[in-house]
Amino acid sequence: MAVPTLKAVASHFEVAAVLTNTDKRGPRGRALVPSPIKEEALALGLDVLQFDHLGKAARDAVAPYRCDTLLCFAYGRIFGVKFLSLFPGERLNIHPSLLPALRGPSPIQGTILSQSPTGGISIQRLASEMDSGDILSTVTYDLFGDETTASLTERVGELAAPLALDALMRIKEGRALFTPQRGEATYTTLIDASMAKLDFKESAKSLHAQIRAMMPWPKAETTFAGQRLFITGVQGTIEEAGSDPIPAGAVSGTVVQVDKRKGIGIVTGDGILWVTSMQLEKRKQLDALSFFNGNRQLLGSRLG
Repeated sequence: MAVPTLKAVASHFEVAAVLTNTDKRGPRGRALVPSPIKEEALALGLDVLQFDHLGKAARDAVAPYRCDTLLCFAYGRIFGVKFLSLFPGERLNIHPSLLPALRGPSPIQGTILSQSPTGGISIQRLASEMDSGDILSTVTYDLFGDETTASLTERVGELAAPLALDALMRIKEGRALFTPQRGEATYTTLIDASMAKLDFKESAKSLHAQIRAMMPWPKAETTFAGQRLFITGVQGTIEEAGSDPIPAGAVSGTVVQVDKRKGIGIVTGDGILWVTSMQLEKRKQLDALSFFNGNRQLLGSRLG
């Protein structure tokens, strides 16, 4: 997500160093894998600093660069007072929501789960209380109702780059104007596997949003024939979800229809949810019709 912003900033300003998380193990504990931001920084010839904790060792590594401005984007670490004191200019954070809405670690998933027709990005001044700092600039964008966390993350990354450039230019030219956040704050939490479990008694729209928000991780899940079943894709937009009526007597979670165009139809609390891709645990993801062709007992079964 942060790569387009790094590329844009490095092309217009002097970037002293890039601070990112340490490399993580790849699939099945294989070799260490660098983050995309580290790879881009190295490609640009920039110094890369990696720490899991921003204690004395991190401060001692950052201090010699004598940086003026700190620009943070999806770093996932708390900046303490001592660390922030290393930057005599501005300390900025790019947050993927229109603050004070959706403060916290999962604003992109929160944007999808909120079922809002719009989303936004804020550039704020870092403050001691999470995401509470004054706002320098924002951008609002329309949602199409079919975004996944993966696709929206990519889109936010592209939109954030010019916003960050404009913010830094305002600061450089002395035109920066920060305003306090207005309105009631809402909060997101870290996404975990428990948030992926589907309850088909819920509305089709809420399930549509949940499935999209859980992609690519942890993937929305239910059970089928005693096995974990991941629902990885839904048909159409959120406005279309639930528009088909429930057959008389059908209960929530029941697979009631297979359609070549729409996919697999599942009964929800208020209509039919059409699923376009599915995946049994430890199996590969399949489009809904291919999955059905290998699991004919799906039709008429009750998921969950």
